[in-house]
Amino acid sequence: MIHWLVQTLDDCPEILRGDATPSWLGAAERERLAGLKVEKRRRDWLLGRWTAKNLVQRYLAQSTGETPPLDAIFIGADDDGAPYASCEGRGARGEERLPVSLSISHSHGTAFCGLVEARRLEIGDWRLGASSQSPISNLQSPLRSSLGCDLELIEPREGNFLDSFFTVEEMTAVRALRERNPVAGDILTTAIWSGKEAVLKALREGLRIDTRRMTCRFDAFDEPPQEWTPFTVAVDDGLALQFPGVWAGWWRADGRYVYSMALLEAEEVSSDSTRS
Repeated sequence: MIHWLVQTLDDCPEILRGDATPSWLGAAERERLAGLKVEKRRRDWLLGRWTAKNLVQRYLAQSTGETPPLDAIFIGADDDGAPYASCEGRGARGEERLPVSLSISHSHGTAFCGLVEARRLEIGDWRLGASSQSPISNLQSPLRSSLGCDLELIEPREGNFLDSFFTVEEMTAVRALRERNPVAGDILTTAIWSGKEAVLKALREGLRIDTRRMTCRFDAFDEPPQEWTPFTVAVDDGLALQFPGVWAGWWRADGRYVYSMALLEAEEVSSDSTRS
């Protein structure tokens, strides 16, 4: 089950005070904040941490019955930039790294965060629950999950952008829709780009990978879906060998933004399978 949360600066007005050091930050996070001198970067970082902490807190309340204070939940970053969550007072050493895949995105005063347990996950059919959760299913698979989430402002993107980042199949789909419905064409362009960003986050590679090595396919629409709707992710043979597993994607739009989630269920390779 994927858990997700969207927050804006209105949900935490304290962030707008440039000199504020929120009480919900832990010691290491306060030190990190002190090093952020550019106001926009500071606000984006704070809003992302606020959203992630609240999501982790809700996840723990649902999965364990515990509701730790926000300052006991630490949102860090690995060497590749991917975020992770840990919680004070848990585990043998008093601080336990949570077994979840966490992803954070922010744009224009809005943050979007998702998490999924990085252990065995049920995959297959999906439905949208009342508590802001999405894929649920009836098929179990011994895979490990990696989640990427992305939030993009809907805006026109010109032809040179498509040439640089989109596959021929994606460009064909965008241009065909633009001829019929220019507004929907801009939404599809944003959705494809957001889907690619989510895939790259799930791979923990960022733009180090050429975005034309993956194709995001969306069902035809005139009005974008407001509920989570599947899209298809296809990667080239090289990426499929480097990152073996099963891909799934979901997207929705709310008028200003496109939100996307890409989930890679990476195959667990046993020691026996590596023997010749």
